[in-house]
Amino acid sequence: MELLKIEDELERSFYEKQSVLENWSVRELKLSHAIVLDESETEVAPQNPNPRSAHTTEEEQGPLGLIIQSFNDRWFHGWEATPEEQRVKFVTIARHVHEHPNFQRQYVDNPDTQNRELALMKMVDDAIRKQRRTELEMYKLYSQDQAFQQALRDVVRRMVGR
Repeated sequence: MELLKIEDELERSFYEKQSVLENWSVRELKLSHAIVLDESETEVAPQNPNPRSAHTTEEEQGPLGLIIQSFNDRWFHGWEATPEEQRVKFVTIARHVHEHPNFQRQYVDNPDTQNRELALMKMVDDAIRKQRRTELEMYKLYSQDQAFQQALRDVVRRMVGR
């Protein structure tokens, strides 16, 4: 299959050898050549109009929505809060962690992974304690279940971005 029409035999052999020696892709071979399109109005039909991958009819969720949904599916299957209320609860906790006075120094700028994780643990604990009066069920679950504590820390870590 000929991807690039080169008339000069010397130049053609050069590109053939270089593409093999340097594992060039089609993109790299075509970089120096311009594509000329027909000026008439045309429409390209899809190769196969029947989608084969997973397509959802529900509206797309952002990364935050996916994080919260996976967490809620695991831990709050029978929770009375609506998805929007759940989202607000997690954003509030993440905001408390992000606004913690030591967040920048002890978490973001800390090159030591172990100390950074200990700092995050303390900041999440502080955020949960601040919310305990309004979120008593979450506070009880957090204080009694180690797996829930770790899962909540993981969610907060993903939400604050590290």
